[in-house]
Formats: sequence, C-alpha cells, structure tokens
Amino acid sequence: MTEKALSGIKVIDLSWNIAGPYCTKLLADYGAEIIKIEQPEIGDPSRLEGPFPNDVENINASGLYAFLNNNKHGITLNLKTERSASLLKALVKDADVLVENFSPGFLSGLGLGYENLKQINPKLVMTSISNFGQSGEYKDYKATELITQAMNGFVSQIGDKTREPLRAGGALRLTEYSAGTIAAASTLAAVLGRKKTNEGTHVDVSIAECGVIHMPYRNVQHSYTTCASFEDRYISMPSIEKCKDGYIGINLLSGQHWQDFCYMTEMYDWVEDPRFMEQYRRVEPGNKELFRARFDEWLMRHTKEEIIQLGIEWRIPITPVINFEEMLDFPQYKEREFFVKVNHPIMGEVEQPGPPFRLSETPWSIEKVAPLLGEDNKRVFGEILGYSEEEIQEMSAKGII
Repeated sequence: MTEKALSGIKVIDLSWNIAGPYCTKLLADYGAEIIKIEQPEIGDPSRLEGPFPNDVENINASGLYAFLNNNKHGITLNLKTERSASLLKALVKDADVLVENFSPGFLSGLGLGYENLKQINPKLVMTSISNFGQSGEYKDYKATELITQAMNGFVSQIGDKTREPLRAGGALRLTEYSAGTIAAASTLAAVLGRKKTNEGTHVDVSIAECGVIHMPYRNVQHSYTTCASFEDRYISMPSIEKCKDGYIGINLLSGQHWQDFCYMTEMYDWVEDPRFMEQYRRVEPGNKELFRARFDEWLMRHTKEEIIQLGIEWRIPITPVINFEEMLDFPQYKEREFFVKVNHPIMGEVEQPGPPFRLSETPWSIEKVAPLLGEDNKRVFGEILGYSEEEIQEMSAKGII
C-alpha cells in the first residue's frame, strides 16, 4: 500500500457535528491516524441526522456521520469522569494533534485545556473550533449555522433586496464545512511550524470569521465611501434562471460579454443600447423589467442543453443546475471517478463524494469505513493503552467508556 501524505501523524478527535469532523476527515483521508472519541451510548450528534437507509433512524447508519468519519478509529469516553480524564491524557502523550469543538473553556474546566495538556505533551498542536473563537465578547454565546451566517455577513447578501435576507446554501451548512477546511489547513501549518520551534501551539478557529473571509472583495469594496451599492452591482447577474426544462446558471458581465449575449439571444437591437450595456444600468427602474421580460421569454423557448451549447459557442459562462442524482452521472465527475462506492457494515454499499484534491504520488483513499459507536474500544484501550479485557469491561459497565 502506498504511504499517504500524512502517514505518521497521530490525531485525537474530540470534535462532533460537522466543522471539527470535516477537519479530521481531511487529515484522515490523507493518511493521519485518527482516534475519534464520542460519548458512550449517545455518540456524535451527527449520528442522529441521517440520511438513513429506508428512513429508519440508526445511530450506526447515518449517511452524514459515515461521510465525515471514514478512516477513523472510534472509541467512547465520558470526559466528565476522573478516570476518563486520565485515559485521555494517556492518549495525548503520544499524539501530534488534538482537535475539539466544545464551548471555549469547557475542557479547561475539566483540567483538559491546552495549558493542561501541553504539560503532558509540549509538542501537542491543539485545534479548537468554536462559533466565535476563544476570546471576545461573543465567545460564550451558543449559535447555529444560521446565526454564524448572520454574524459573518452571508445572510445580508442573499436574496431579493425587496424581501427578507436568506440563509446561504439553505441547509447545506456551508460555513461549517468551510471552517473545517480552514481548521485542517491551519492545523497542518502548526504541525509544520513545530519543526522549527519543537513546540506545539493552540490553533483558534472561529466559524463566524471563516465565513467573513469568503467575502474579501465585498469587505474591501465597502471600505471605500465611493463604492457602488450592492443593489446596483449584483442584483442582475450572475444568477440562476428558469428555462424550458429546468434551470441554468449564467454570469453576464459587460463589454464583449454583453455583445456576445445579445448575438446569442438574437437581441441585436440591444447590442449598443446604453440602457443595458453596463451591468449597473440593467438594474435601473424600467430597464430591469424590460430586460427580464425579454430574457425570460427567450429562456422559456430553449432547453438547458440548447442554452449550454449556445453558451459554449458564444463564450458566455453558462452551467447546468443539476440535482444530486444527476450529479452522480455527470460526465465530468464520472470521468474523474470523483464519487466512490463504500461498503458499510449496516448501510451496505453507498456512494460518497471523493477527494477534495488529488496528490499524484500519495493517493487519497478510504481504507476504513466510519466506525460503529465504540467499535475500537478494545483495540485502543487494550492494545495501545494496555488495559486487560476485564478492565475494559469494568470501565464500560461504570459508564467511563
């Protein structure tokens, strides 16, 4: 088996839901050894989110959990017991990284914060992911994806200006995946930096701030008092448009793009019409309604495939809007073998998204499916920490693991 890029890096995963587990998933899929720690009997809350086969809830058959936790070893540990704290410390002694997303101060209250753990392992990199970061007025506030999106500016920029703002991406929880990605990158940066200092560090990741950095152009633009308003510049296109048999995405700018668009749609009389040549003029009262009426009529006379082919011919950025079922058979993804089949012991064969990036010499792969709850207790507590089978059974009976 080809050694992976992150082989040899040992990670303790105390995270749950999406942001933290996605961070450790990225590390695991490229070779890091992950020990995921969950609450006894309950497990990671994502085990309850599904989707479930045949819509039958099963904590060991959640599609979301399965995707986020491949290539990890799973154990259970009740951190609020004194014995569990000593077990965690024993695991930390030999770890490179610990990832957690509890509320700021929670682990410190148990004697398991960064200042405590670095006494055991000075080289430990501890990555803490929280809604608003480890400091500041909001650090102790609870939040959901909608709240962090509202705080980072996403919500204020989605939707029609005449109606209420919308959550970006619906229920896709974009900022949590974004935060997980940034947490993985920052964790690796800390591991690399450790080679210079020979010391670990505490990585502080704020989910809200991870959303803010996705809008650098808007942030910079609004730092100048003379900038154009959001409505003037962005309400027309890029946009999603309904056509004869579905939806397409189109990005229509100015200049040559506008001229080619007019030729593509046979709106020849508008090629040099000052009301529509510039993007900001297209959304002015009266102009917007004229443009929408004429373009909508053209769209409803053409299918997605016809419009896409016209876009290729006239070099207009157009894309099909495809659902998940269509995505599985989309030629580009099939040719790159992006979706992979995974044989799960309870769910059976399922398809999951594959590698977010490719490394030519150290390939991405799934070596182990997501663990059942407590699946690796015997291996970790027995083979790694040296406890006997009787001791493991006793700790389980006492609710420690």
